[in-house]
Amino acid sequence: REQALDILPINKQPQWYCGDSNIVLNDTFNTKFDLLFTCPPYMDLEVYSDDPRDLSNMDYPDFKSAYHEIVYGAVAMLKQDRFACFVVGDVRDSKGNYRNFVSETIGAFIDAGCSLYNEGVLLNRTGTIAMQVSHNFPIGRKFGKMHQNVLIFIKGDWREAVHACGDVEVYFPDEVEHIEQL
Repeated sequence: REQALDILPINKQPQWYCGDSNIVLNDTFNTKFDLLFTCPPYMDLEVYSDDPRDLSNMDYPDFKSAYHEIVYGAVAMLKQDRFACFVVGDVRDSKGNYRNFVSETIGAFIDAGCSLYNEGVLLNRTGTIAMQVSHNFPIGRKFGKMHQNVLIFIKGDWREAVHACGDVEVYFPDEVEHIEQL
């Protein structure tokens, strides 16, 4: 919220809703939205509360079921010919194997009537990754994860969605402009 105040005018501030997504989606809104943007819980990678309804406290089958319901409900709130953006990363099971959460997210959106339109990689700060890898790699030969997947979905026609976004102004720093002039 503090960041939003720093970068957005007062009349463009987001509205924040906290709580169980299925309840918030079903009981709070009577409108459709232009964009769906979130970074959902990565199962139990971070535990947010001790509430058993909290996704981060569920076993994986219950998590997947609730997650699919949330995606379906969120897509239902998205206007036709609009984009949805989910930032996700994979998580490991108790044996140390990836659960394929990125593909699970893609499948949930496809089941809800969207198509995967674009994807990107969000690089995270290095932080303590070197310390983690220096401990974990010799033991289990696991790399450190320094990125998340940015998945862009389309509900409807991408051309209409692009048109609804309006013009985009692209900024090139001086260094890029200098290189292009060479």
